[in-house]
Amino acid sequence: MTFRTILNAAFPPFSEARRTKPREMLFSVAEKPGIGTTFTVSLQHTLIVLTMVVYTVIIGKEIGLTDAALRGFVALEIVVMGLTTLLQSLPTRFGSGHLIVHTPSVISMAAFIAVANSFGIGAAAGGILLSGVVVIFFSGLLPRFRSLFPVEVIGILLVLLGLTLVEGGVQRFTGLHEGSFDTPTLLTASVTLGVIIAFSVWSPGRLRVFAVLAGVIAGMIVAYLSGLFGASQMAVVSSEPAFAFPLGNYQIPAPTLIIAAALPQLLIEVISAVDSIGTAVTIDKIDDARWTRPDMQMVGRTITAHGAGLVLNGLTGTPPLGTSSANLGLVAVTGVASRIVGTATGIMLVVLAFLPQVSAFITTIPRPVIGALIVYTAGYLMVVGMELILSRLLNSRRQFMVGLGITVGVSLMVMPELATGVPGHLKPILGSALIMGVVTAAVLNQIFRIGISQTARIELSGYSAAHDAAEFLEDRGAAWGARRDVISRAGITVGEVLEVLHNEHMVEGTVNLQATFDEYRLMLLLDYRGKAFKFAGDQTLDLAAFLEGDEDEDDLALDAAMSQMSGALIQNLADKVSSSSQKERAGLRMEFSH
Repeated sequence: MTFRTILNAAFPPFSEARRTKPREMLFSVAEKPGIGTTFTVSLQHTLIVLTMVVYTVIIGKEIGLTDAALRGFVALEIVVMGLTTLLQSLPTRFGSGHLIVHTPSVISMAAFIAVANSFGIGAAAGGILLSGVVVIFFSGLLPRFRSLFPVEVIGILLVLLGLTLVEGGVQRFTGLHEGSFDTPTLLTASVTLGVIIAFSVWSPGRLRVFAVLAGVIAGMIVAYLSGLFGASQMAVVSSEPAFAFPLGNYQIPAPTLIIAAALPQLLIEVISAVDSIGTAVTIDKIDDARWTRPDMQMVGRTITAHGAGLVLNGLTGTPPLGTSSANLGLVAVTGVASRIVGTATGIMLVVLAFLPQVSAFITTIPRPVIGALIVYTAGYLMVVGMELILSRLLNSRRQFMVGLGITVGVSLMVMPELATGVPGHLKPILGSALIMGVVTAAVLNQIFRIGISQTARIELSGYSAAHDAAEFLEDRGAAWGARRDVISRAGITVGEVLEVLHNEHMVEGTVNLQATFDEYRLMLLLDYRGKAFKFAGDQTLDLAAFLEGDEDEDDLALDAAMSQMSGALIQNLADKVSSSSQKERAGLRMEFSH
């Protein structure tokens, strides 16, 4: 077996899936926009990313970095962001080939801070490096891990992460000291948060993407007027050279592996990598008008690039990166999904890292502005987490899984003394509200799956067949933790099929419905004795013919049109549908992407 054979097996060569360009998309992934468009759109992506670098500043300050060391820490993070975004956009076996931008991972910051403060930055770097290697090694298998970390578990992670940010965010927001608030601090933070909310709620779609940037600018203005930001901070920025190597006084730590410290980070980064599957699927759907199912090879390459970014983070001692949903929103708003824009964004970020005044300015952002961003992020994460949890049907098993997972995490937050007797080498795991809450939910999820078959069957007959089918699917969907919208769409589709079968006298006796579920799709198979279901293809309804024909012809045409309409409705509701017949039995197979 040659090296190339092994390489191709582990990391398949890049292949471009066939796609149909959506009407609202100006430039598809493989198209090349002009220089002006490329520069303008890339600059917008870069501005969004630089706004998110504030979280790197927060992490740096929490682990004790100041001044030049903090500026070097931020500059190195920008370099890794640029290189990872560049790798992600290039059409190679190690990247998605899509416009996917990487920013500091909010869900990783708590674990990085905890490990760095307890064991040193070298231990945090070692844990991230190990995580990157694991993610790359299992990049082809991680999509199959979705059953281990369903969206409810990710939702619990986001809820708990939001809760962990509340205390520090409110402290910075209010300037609370000895029971009293600091008025300039409170005013600056309030304006920052108010502008973010105003842009997010009332601005047009394109401006909404820049809500955080607008909030930071407004907060900086108020901070300047109130004396919290001024000449002394700008003197620090202007004292930096125009061009310098992105390191400053930050000493890159030698990665050290402490298993107890690395395990929490590994768990978080695996979940983050699994979550990046959603980014890959979303950008693929945005850029394909006839999208039906995920391109799993592309998803695997996305995870590979994600892992490569983690390796770079580990080698440079910088916080982990994740894929940016805000930049996905910009892709949808601008209508530009070209990978050339991703390449330009990556190059632009690397160049900016060599301009130390940029990093210095980011590190001088006032404390109340950062507090407002943390409060905004905490609220956003908790709401998104709850949305993820409630997007699935919940039965008693899954309700216990969600409730107990959050309870365990919150218990460790409000009662830290619970971890007092835990051995020191286990405290990063057993004393972490985030880790214990997520692990509890993941373990309970696997326990509660015992005894639940992923395939279920029911016999349908009589006038209540459609109602029975919908009730059956909802019951099974709750047991499987399927998305509400998918189960609802499947129930409507089956009801429409049954109505056509009975109205057209195509079925004799009962109809057998078999449902099979995994984390990627819901498969329904209707088996019955009778005629095969036939679809009308792309035929269109001729409404003018109804008006011009006689009454008898109108009735026949209307019957044909209604039958045709039902077939078209079924084809539109299901992502994939096919019919078959064998001897006296017929079957209808429907697939719903999940």
